[in-house]
Amino acid sequence: MRKYVLDTCICSYVIKRKPKIAEAIAENVIRHEKDRLFITIFNHAELFTGVMLKESLTLRKAVEIFIERLSVMYFSEKASFEYAKIRSELQKRGDLLDDMDMLIAACCIAENATLITCNMKHFSRIKRLNLEDWTVI
Repeated sequence: MRKYVLDTCICSYVIKRKPKIAEAIAENVIRHEKDRLFITIFNHAELFTGVMLKESLTLRKAVEIFIERLSVMYFSEKASFEYAKIRSELQKRGDLLDDMDMLIAACCIAENATLITCNMKHFSRIKRLNLEDWTVI
């Protein structure tokens, strides 16, 4: 069974119902229903930060309904070591990413999961991270 982590941008497309993109993502979700779909605890935090900033009960409910269908991947000791590797490699190259993105990537690497994102260029700077873009129409 493969593991797939939906990045915050992917979740947002579905939650906000961006028609063609959400449709493409839904098709991939259906195609991978035998696999496990996750968000990391950090994606969870990003989604609810958006809810808090918008102060929208409608958005909050939409986020809650969406994440009910997913498992939450927590930050483990193995992920902590992966984060340290990622951060040190990128920092040495002078190519740091946002901490949340490095933490999300670390969870994926530690769990041998594929990150589903529309930020391929951004995340491709992290070696050993498996990536897919389900927004391609």
